[in-house]
Amino acid sequence: MTNRSRSLDDLVINTYRNPHNRSLTRRETFVLGWFINNTKGRTYEDMAKDCKLSIEQCKNAVRDLMDIDLLRWG
Repeated sequence: MTNRSRSLDDLVINTYRNPHNRSLTRRETFVLGWFINNTKGRTYEDMAKDCKLSIEQCKNAVRDLMDIDLLRWG
């Protein structure tokens, strides 16, 4: 087993997840859309620039999307 560091490129969208118990926030929606349109070479810096959010806001949105299983390690 390899101990390589995970990157944003390793995250995949869980298309089978339906977050019916809550709506996505504005930030989560922007970040999820960004993941759909950017499949390689993902960085928080690019995400922040494209989504017009701070890097910390992007990290929190990614964490929140992982918490509700819309993003997961692939």
